[in-house]
Amino acid sequence: MRRVYYASGSFLTGDSIAAAVLGYADALTQTSASDVVEFPIILPTGSLGSAALLIGPASQLASATEVSGCEEPIDEELVKELDRRALSVGARRPVAEEPRSVDSFDDLLT
Repeated sequence: MRRVYYASGSFLTGDSIAAAVLGYADALTQTSASDVVEFPIILPTGSLGSAALLIGPASQLASATEVSGCEEPIDEELVKELDRRALSVGARRPVAEEPRSVDSFDDLLT
């Protein structure tokens, strides 16, 4: 499992869920967009709960492996959806222009 850390706390979730949340957050930073994602977590009592997290350009997220005696939350549909969203956001990023050759500083001004 992975513990995901954010500005004011942390939560424990499954490996693939944590990776999908961080991947989507990374994609959103590329476009200055934000979104709320909801996903399963393990509560301090060991029972299953859910978290809603606002992610975007100002998100400062990190995750670390954590050993737990609880069953790891798995939500394959959520992971697919977050991956789809990340790809969708990434597809809207501007495509870099082909580099042009520059022989002198004056060429940069034209």
